[in-house]
Amino acid sequence: MKNRLFLLLAAMILTPSASLMADEWDTHPILTDNFVFSVGAFRSDSSFKLRSSLLDDINDDIDFGDSIGVDKSSTLLNAQLRWKFGKKRKWSIWGQYFKNDATGESVLTEDVEWQDVIFREGTFVDGGVSIEVIRAFVGRSFIKNERHDFGLGAGIHSLDLGAYIGGEIIVNDETTDYRRYPSDASQILPNVGGWYTFGIAKSWVFHARVDWISANVGDYDGTLWNTNVGVNFQAWRHVGFDLSYQYFDLDLKVDKEDWDGGARMTYSGPVIGMTVNW
Repeated sequence: MKNRLFLLLAAMILTPSASLMADEWDTHPILTDNFVFSVGAFRSDSSFKLRSSLLDDINDDIDFGDSIGVDKSSTLLNAQLRWKFGKKRKWSIWGQYFKNDATGESVLTEDVEWQDVIFREGTFVDGGVSIEVIRAFVGRSFIKNERHDFGLGAGIHSLDLGAYIGGEIIVNDETTDYRRYPSDASQILPNVGGWYTFGIAKSWVFHARVDWISANVGDYDGTLWNTNVGVNFQAWRHVGFDLSYQYFDLDLKVDKEDWDGGARMTYSGPVIGMTVNW
C-alpha cells in the first residue's frame, strides 16, 4: 500500500497537466519568495548498529536489523522550512524535522552483549531504536540571481537517540524473567553546510544541500552527514511538488554513565512531498 502511494505521488509530480499551469510566473518562486515550507513522506531504508556495554568487549556492534529483527524500512514524516531575509534576501534560516521509531523481535543466533548483561544464543528478544532530529541552520547566499542560489552557513542538529533490548537473561546459571535494558542520549551537535538551487525552467528547479560535522562535543565524539538532492515542480504560484533523495548518517561514540558505547545509524531513501511558498 505504501509503495502504491509513493508511485501515485511520483506520477503527480512528474506528469504536469495544463490545469496546473494556469498561474504564470517568470522565475521559479522558490528562488524569489521569502518563505518555503515543505512536508513529505520519507521512505527510508535504515541501518542500526549500536553498542552499549560496561564489559570489556565494547567494540562489538550489534546490528539491530539482522540480530534483533528491527524493521529496516519505514516511512517517516519529513518537514522543512526556509526563511530568506536581509538585503536582497541573501540571508536564510533553515529548519528540518524528522523522527523514527523502529521495533522488532527475534530469536538470537549468537550471544549478544548489551549494557552489562549477555543475551544468550537461542533467547527470544525484542528491541527498538528511536531517533528524533531537529536541524536549525543559518547561512548566506554568495551567488544569487534569477536562476542560481549558492550559499554557505552553519547550524546545529539536536539529536535524541534511544535503543533497548528486552528478553530473558542468565544470571548465576539461572534464567530470569523478562527484563528490558534501555539506553538513551541527547545532544546538540554543531555543523557547517551549504546549498545550491538551479532554475532549470520557470516551473522546475534542481536543489541540493549538505550538512557535515566531525567533532568531539562533551560526552560525544563522532561524524554526521545530512544531505538532500532533488527537483521541484511548481504546480501553482504558491504550491509545488517535490521529489528528492535524503541521506542521513550518524557515527557517534558515547561516554556516559548510563550509555558507554556508540551508534552508527543511517537513513536513506526518496522523499515525496508538497511545497508551499510565499
